[in-house]
Amino acid sequence: MRYIGFCSLLTIVLFSVSFAQVTDSDRRFKRATDYVKEKRYTEAVSIFEELARNSEHDAQYNLAFLISNGKGVTKNYSEALFWAFLSQLGKIEKAEELAEDLTEMVPEKVLKEVREKVLENLIARFENKDLGVLTELGDFYLLVLEEQDFENAYLWYNVASALGVQNSAEIRDKVEKELEPDTIIKMQDASRKRFKEFKKKEARNDRKEIKKMERNYES
Repeated sequence: MRYIGFCSLLTIVLFSVSFAQVTDSDRRFKRATDYVKEKRYTEAVSIFEELARNSEHDAQYNLAFLISNGKGVTKNYSEALFWAFLSQLGKIEKAEELAEDLTEMVPEKVLKEVREKVLENLIARFENKDLGVLTELGDFYLLVLEEQDFENAYLWYNVASALGVQNSAEIRDKVEKELEPDTIIKMQDASRKRFKEFKKKEARNDRKEIKKMERNYES
């Protein structure tokens, strides 16, 4: 996992991949961390924001940290918290601590709005057939909300499990133990609808890709 953390001194943790595996995203991330070391924060923020909007969780953490400290952009706790929550859901460990700190800095009304915005982001990724977002949706209901919502967490882990997402079945079964039998049946029905919705979108996208390939072949 790649991210940069800040204490009294800047510490940069780089990904360890062979040259052949380095992507354009990796190169831009490295450039942004170099900008941070050079104190060219505005340029670093610009790159991290672009990567963050592409759901790159390490960049989301870095962006959240820079925004929360007013480096390269004006300080904004609610915006920083938004990115910190998304990074936390992406399993960036440092993001959890940052999100906890920021949660204490914003009023309850703003905190509610940020959580709603995070959920909107996750649902948008689901609608774009992003398989990786399914467990993040489950985690949202367990980690981001003030009180855990086992019902909706179960829904998303159940969908993730059906689609073969690693470790989702184990978490689903643990969450199931927190629910009453009638609630389990209700959420199983709800998760089946979401599952069909995902598969329908997947099939639609596959047809579009086939048509695109056919047009390219004909040309």
